Amino acid sequence: MKKAISSPYKGCCIVLTTKHQKSIAIAPPFEKILGAGVIEYVADTDRLGTFSGEVERKATALDTAREKCEWGIKKTKAQYTLVSEGSFGPHPFIPFIPANKEILYFIDQKREFHLYVSDLSTDTNYQMAEVSSYEEILTFAEKSLFPSHALIVRTYPRDIKGLIFKGLQSYDALENAFNEIKKISSNGKVWIETDMRAHLNPTRMKVIEKLAETLALRLTVACPECSTPGWGKVGVETGLPCRWCENPTNEIKMEVFGCAKCSYKSVFPPEHGKEKADPGQCVFCNP
Repeated sequence: MKKAISSPYKGCCIVLTTKHQKSIAIAPPFEKILGAGVIEYVADTDRLGTFSGEVERKATALDTAREKCEWGIKKTKAQYTLVSEGSFGPHPFIPFIPANKEILYFIDQKREFHLYVSDLSTDTNYQMAEVSSYEEILTFAEKSLFPSHALIVRTYPRDIKGLIFKGLQSYDALENAFNEIKKISSNGKVWIETDMRAHLNPTRMKVIEKLAETLALRLTVACPECSTPGWGKVGVETGLPCRWCENPTNEIKMEVFGCAKCSYKSVFPPEHGKEKADPGQCVFCNP
């Protein structure tokens, strides 16, 4: 399934296009696993969208990541470029749970391939609320892991053209922001939310670091057909038969591995090792 190779990036320099110091999370696993250095090209990536909404992200997260990566190539002429792109919202499968979707996008100009990995994590402090008192602000702050994790205070309703205080990391700054917004509030309400920029959110940094390990490890695996780095899982096939009735279920039957460059693919039994699905997952036995 895997053909491990010595790091093809040992001693290489990979350019990370970022505004928010993400090399803190990404550089260590790339150095440890690949022996590659990561340096930052500091760019105004906010031009492609901000979490706080002043600039709308018009493309998908994946398309935005690719655009940032290609932006890095254009500006630095680097052979290897990398970006991180995140998004936050309700978990798509677990009601009332916030989730962090992270993407790491890598371009190898020398070998002419693109590769990205992604992760959906519930390990996030992401939340927002309307408040009317400073006591409510303090309750929100405690739940949001403040002050190690920054907060944003702004006019209510959440108005991207209104007054906004970002990157708050002290109680004095938080109280001042609350009082300033309160002065101009027509209904006595203030909007507060977590600041999800990576350099102000250690929890998000940990998610990015874990994903960087995943990407670095994948770059140590070569395609069995063309030997390009980046061989790994690209999809799954569902249809594992039910243990009782043998009808196909939605459980994973096979995992699909593919190359980042050529069209070669192979299928393998899934890591769960099950040959039959639990009847509880079968729409015929458990309608």
